[in-house]
Amino acid sequence: MGTALCPLGRTGIWYRSYRLSNRTRGSYGFAARLLPDLTEPGPAWGRYFRSLGPDPLNPRRIRFGPDLFLSEFALPGAPAQPWSSPTEPEGWREERYSLRSRFLRNTRSVWVALPPHFRPESRAYNLLIVFDAPAYQDPIPTRRIVGNLVAAGRIDPTVLVLVDNAPGARDRDLGQNPGLPRFLVRELLPWLRRRYRVHAEPARTVLAGSSMGGVAAVYCAYREPDRFGSVIAQSGAFLAPIMGGAAAGPTLMERWANAPLGPTRFYLDAGTHETIVPPGGVASTLGGARHLRDVLVARGYRVQYAEFVGGHDYACWRGTLADGLLFVLGAPRARPSSPKASPPRA
Repeated sequence: MGTALCPLGRTGIWYRSYRLSNRTRGSYGFAARLLPDLTEPGPAWGRYFRSLGPDPLNPRRIRFGPDLFLSEFALPGAPAQPWSSPTEPEGWREERYSLRSRFLRNTRSVWVALPPHFRPESRAYNLLIVFDAPAYQDPIPTRRIVGNLVAAGRIDPTVLVLVDNAPGARDRDLGQNPGLPRFLVRELLPWLRRRYRVHAEPARTVLAGSSMGGVAAVYCAYREPDRFGSVIAQSGAFLAPIMGGAAAGPTLMERWANAPLGPTRFYLDAGTHETIVPPGGVASTLGGARHLRDVLVARGYRVQYAEFVGGHDYACWRGTLADGLLFVLGAPRARPSSPKASPPRA
């Protein structure tokens, strides 16, 4: 929500009041410009974000970009976020690489975080692949969240892979682009297994992301169900236009409604404030998440769905990521005795 402040008489104080649930969590800032209309071109939004800054009287801040910090608030009933506590887990090792993809025709950074005492020859590790790497480094401290869950024994040791976007290619690559699952299966996974000897069964191989990253996670699991058996999609933009090079195509709801039933499990969430329908759209982010949930449940998939009181916001996803990890990785699962591969779906 972006609205102008009002003067409080002649006091020099400006204010705005909202009635919120006491479970609300979110981020906010102050800008010298009004929030642009959703139909405004990119430059108008650039000027707005450059003028946006945090509340100087609130020490709680969250990074939204290289040069953008906002202030965070949590009302008394907001769910706690214990797994993203400031304590950094000990013993983790992180490495950064640059990978070129012939399927996406671009280059991106990839960060690999290894748990303490990483020894792939002695055990099989969970594998968590997350899109939009910068968002899941600082705004959502994923290594810290995973490390705390592992240290507490809530999930087994997990190798974390954060996949960045190539410059200017985020929407194209994450928006149901057939090249993305090919990159993951034919380039990223073989590279990981050569370097780290990661041997993860599909049920323990998780794809995760938020917004368009959530779209990518659900789409890649659809295309490669025998490689990716668990999905975490936070506020997925499931009814956003298909941006992977096709002018039109089926929605993710239509794809999963007509797909052969498999063992994939899903954690989906969305915020109760995510109700804006974009120009030319047919539903909000909240409506799209509910729609996909209904399709998957009707088909018989294992789904955990949650609605948090907040918006399209890292401050909320920071807490719900742990909920998703506990659902897809927290429960013991049987290993298949004779896994059978099936061809990727069209």
